Amino acid sequence: MRTTLGAIAGRWTSILLITALTVAVVAAVAAVVPRQYTASTDLLLLQVDEAGSAGSPGERAIASYAAVLEGRTLIGSTEGATDVEVRATPREGADVIRLDVRADTAREAAAAATALGNRFAAWLDLEQPEAGPQVSSQVISPAGAPDSPSRPDWPTWLAIATVVGLVVGSVRAVFRGVPPGVVDTSAQAKEILGAPVLASVATDPDVRTRPLLSDLEPHHPRHEALRILRTNLQFLDVDQAQQVITVTSALPGDGKTTTTCALAQAIAETGRSVVVVEGDLRRPRLAEMFGIERTVGLTTALVGRIPIDEAVQASGTPGLDVLTSGALPPNPTEILQTTAMARLVDGLRDRYDVVLIDAPPLLPVSDAALLAALSDGAIVLVRHGRTRADELELAAERLRAVDATVLGTVLTMTPRREARRYGYGPEGSTSSRQRGTRRAAR
Repeated sequence: MRTTLGAIAGRWTSILLITALTVAVVAAVAAVVPRQYTASTDLLLLQVDEAGSAGSPGERAIASYAAVLEGRTLIGSTEGATDVEVRATPREGADVIRLDVRADTAREAAAAATALGNRFAAWLDLEQPEAGPQVSSQVISPAGAPDSPSRPDWPTWLAIATVVGLVVGSVRAVFRGVPPGVVDTSAQAKEILGAPVLASVATDPDVRTRPLLSDLEPHHPRHEALRILRTNLQFLDVDQAQQVITVTSALPGDGKTTTTCALAQAIAETGRSVVVVEGDLRRPRLAEMFGIERTVGLTTALVGRIPIDEAVQASGTPGLDVLTSGALPPNPTEILQTTAMARLVDGLRDRYDVVLIDAPPLLPVSDAALLAALSDGAIVLVRHGRTRADELELAAERLRAVDATVLGTVLTMTPRREARRYGYGPEGSTSSRQRGTRRAAR
């Protein structure tokens, strides 16, 4: 229910647009529908016996008379009522028939209703036998010319159009926002991977222009979320340090590189030395993220052209270095599974407190599984409401196939309310500080 309501709330503008278009279409149709007017009159039926006592004709008789009023024989013999629609309805619990006559103009409707009522009274006088009870008809509510048309019924049409538009828009929002079979809760991710959810990073519209923590304010929600991830990593296993960590996901577009770089900066804030290794030798992004040189890096060091110390570059954040991809090889998988790669990782382990490997996604290629096998464990990113459960299960199988340890998962691009529910929630901290700032200002 929370996911459904979140999808609707996240697309309320499109829902309103669909509703407005639906109402506009219905209004346009109603505008070309010919106007018709309905005039109404009430006819009281009285039955008088031979002794002069008045009584009720009975329900069956009144129903029969209503059918006569709607019959084409009576209508056809009534002047001015041949091109009208007639409806006669007996009133429950009363000897009254409501006569509704619809015509193209208000005056025609009123005239036809009056004429039909008079013709019915004359018909009763002619058709009844002289002996026995006599039934008569009296007009107790004369027909008047209506002020507004009865067709089209604008209020009803527009109300139905509004409801239909809201329903269609909401259904569309739900199916677009929550595709079937996706992972949209922490419990799902934990169950599939068999590892804890370490953090939840809310959707940030500025992430493309400000991807690094150094671009954000200290109490920015994304900054707070990465601090939570950093803290939870420290307490995963107090007896065994998680020094070399591979960050990956099932498919591209889940925020791996952004999360890896931000986590590295968050760890460096604590005074520990960190190096980020470009493990994606197909679509490298570290050099672009930190604004450094890409041509010298991992592959350069692996082929022995330069030592690892010269391949590593400073990031601009104290305590954080970066090992970019270097020249892109034609055979990334073969490069990553060499003995030279294992020795390079061990060398970085000796030089830094934490080694973070930004790996490619698990499903398209096998590179991430190979890197996870060289690491102390892997963090698997799950994009909220986009990563499918079957995709995540397959990713977990690939990690298990190489005996890699899944340290935990991080939910990325979660709705802000969902992210606030995780732990203390980054937004809660921010809002509380903002309230405190406003009080101090007062």
